[in-house]
Amino acid sequence: MAEENPQDKPKKSLFPSLIQAIRGVFSRSTLDKLQNNWSELKSRPKVLYGVGGGILAFILLLIALSLFRHYKAQSDHKEIIETETQLQKQREKVASNKNEDFANLPTIKGESTIPLSNEEEINALITKADLLYHQGQRQEALKIFSDISQQSSSIANHNLGVIKMHEHDYTGALKAFNQAIASKQNVSINAINAMVASFYLNNMDLYTRYLRLTMQSLPEVANQPIYAYAYSLGLYYGGHYFETLSTLNHSNSVIFKPMRQRLASKIYLLFGDTQNALNSLGEVATPKDDKALGLLYARLGHYREALRHLERYIDHFPHDLSTYMAKELIYLKMGNFPQASGALSFLQQQAKNDANKLKILSDTYPIAPILNARFFDIDTVRRDFWTNNFRQSIGLPIYRIFFYYAPFKLINAKKGLEAIQEGVFFVDTSGSKDFDGALKSIENGKNMSISDQYTIEALKEIGHSHLRSAMHQLKRALQVNPNNAVSHYNLGLVYAQLDDFNDASFHFRKSYHLDSHNILAGIFAVIAGRLNYEDMSVFLKNLTADFQAMDFSNKTDRAFLNSFIAYLNDASNDDLAWLSDVKKPLKIYYALNVAYANKAHNKDRLIQSFKALKIMQPDNMLTNLFYQMMLKYRADIKQMLEAYALLTNKSMNIEELVHGPLLARKMYIYLGFVTGLLNQQEQELTTRLSVTRDEDLSTDLMRMLGLLSIFQKKYEKAVGIFTFLIDKRKETSAEPLLLASLAYIALKRYGDAALLLEFAKTKLPGNYDVRYGLGLLYQRMGNFEASLNHFGAIKDSDFQSIYLDFAIQSPTAQKDFP
Repeated sequence: MAEENPQDKPKKSLFPSLIQAIRGVFSRSTLDKLQNNWSELKSRPKVLYGVGGGILAFILLLIALSLFRHYKAQSDHKEIIETETQLQKQREKVASNKNEDFANLPTIKGESTIPLSNEEEINALITKADLLYHQGQRQEALKIFSDISQQSSSIANHNLGVIKMHEHDYTGALKAFNQAIASKQNVSINAINAMVASFYLNNMDLYTRYLRLTMQSLPEVANQPIYAYAYSLGLYYGGHYFETLSTLNHSNSVIFKPMRQRLASKIYLLFGDTQNALNSLGEVATPKDDKALGLLYARLGHYREALRHLERYIDHFPHDLSTYMAKELIYLKMGNFPQASGALSFLQQQAKNDANKLKILSDTYPIAPILNARFFDIDTVRRDFWTNNFRQSIGLPIYRIFFYYAPFKLINAKKGLEAIQEGVFFVDTSGSKDFDGALKSIENGKNMSISDQYTIEALKEIGHSHLRSAMHQLKRALQVNPNNAVSHYNLGLVYAQLDDFNDASFHFRKSYHLDSHNILAGIFAVIAGRLNYEDMSVFLKNLTADFQAMDFSNKTDRAFLNSFIAYLNDASNDDLAWLSDVKKPLKIYYALNVAYANKAHNKDRLIQSFKALKIMQPDNMLTNLFYQMMLKYRADIKQMLEAYALLTNKSMNIEELVHGPLLARKMYIYLGFVTGLLNQQEQELTTRLSVTRDEDLSTDLMRMLGLLSIFQKKYEKAVGIFTFLIDKRKETSAEPLLLASLAYIALKRYGDAALLLEFAKTKLPGNYDVRYGLGLLYQRMGNFEASLNHFGAIKDSDFQSIYLDFAIQSPTAQKDFP
């Protein structure tokens, strides 16, 4: 309940003692005494005659004064008429005063101060009664004073009840409102207040009783301006929300418009109609409403407008810390983590060493981590398939397309032979017979050759789309020869195709540092680093400078790398004119063409690029799928019937799909999710898993089944699969750890999710998704310090998690009206 505006406090009456004196003289008990005394006089004649003589003398005195009083009669009569006119004007003033009369009738989170009458009107009535009394019209004067007494009593009790409500003394408030009701003045209004007090006392029987009394007594004020609004309140508190909206929206009165609009806004919000709630409140908003307006804009996703209103509110009410809490949540939704961390840090300083204050702030806007609807909600995925790339993981995932169509490098056998020949040269031609140098060179050449043998085996596995087997061979190659730039490049590309961008970034950088002429390794290091949430700006600047200083004998290589580096430096467009002159183009050339075409939303260029890729690998499922998607570029995803046919095609190369790059597997599951084929896909994968004896191949199948289970909302199954993969198969890259934590979060097993993400943090301290998940989980618990530590590690001002989002829960210490 809001604080009373000092301007709304009634003026102190000029006649309190007069009212009390008149109430004593003209009370019912006084009249009864007079009647009893008259009966007693009749039984005592002598006393009666004495009294009669006194009255006669009094009459003679009156006659003497009559001439004096006569000339004043007209003046007195005129004064009465003027008083009546004053009263009428005062009534009209009261009726038209929309800012004072009933301005604070109770609504949700509303105020309860209800000035039931104007003190100036009472003073005018007292003046009129006084004149009537002196005119000798005593009965009429007594009637007015009786009305004044009852009305004053009603107002006094009502105002006492309001004060008690402000003090949260709901028992005392209820008692005062009951006394006001007993005076039979403004019963419906006092009954509404009594109903609110009953609600706070959690006495629903009384609540129902006063609601019934409110509706029964409303006809008393049927001809007053308050009627329509009071009737709306009665309907609202009775739970008749649609009917309440109807009465609120069909009232033409301007007297109670602010209160009507606020109540309508709250009812719209009950129905989830945020836009109409915003419109209703916006029409009558005051600076105190800026907070509510900000929250409504935030619900609509208009975060910048929301922040504007919250900042304005803070200018007027800087001590309301809950507003800073709301700002922090909005910054989180925007992905602006430096600002979110700043708001959280401010709150922590303000509530330093006050655990209770932090608890209150946490309970004001409690949050819970949830799965990202843009990734796991079918309606959202269908609607935003083309616009939400989720850091390049769905729709048209450009960065992953680069890796999918990137070339692996062959071995450089010539270097190994040269090293062996160098060792022979030391023995045959050197007079000093440098056997140590000869043995070292021959050993280096031998290691290179052995390393090359593993690399050759890896390339064979890649040819069969068995990336995990290829990864093992490349690791062996690097154990033998740690400085093999080609093996580092190839291993980095395998990791990238398996979505392990942390290891991919390391090996691409290593390859580039070992062989600075391998510009493509440097380019892929930038892309993998960005997908791993690393700041690659300095590395890209150095790479660009190295490229520009380099001489190229092959014009196509220079043109391709120049266009690629320009893309990473945010070039707006490049038509790749050089591509038309290339006789034997690489697939990566067309992947770059796809990237530029997507940036320009050039459908024809996209179609032509994938058509060229389709010609180069006609049996590749993902390439055919992308080609069909481009034919329906940015159209409704459900229109892609040809894509659906590809997913159900029995002649599809399932081996390449299941064990090759992860991009193909994800697109297979995503489109199965969109087209309703998940159950069919689950059966296919389960059957293959049951007959597979190869550990690497079964790991691939289980990872697909784990992701598929999350899309199916089979979270317990997903937890079981990923727990096995992490514990037994040592699958501890980012994706399996994050997907496992997602499944725990979906099951509301937040503690298990936090433990898993803490483990992930030890392996991937720079991963923003891990930090974001932990930050949300700790803020949910009210641990602002731990939450700040994790949010503070995210330096991006536009970060959007692939996996996680959060929802704001109902306040745990809610004090709203019903």
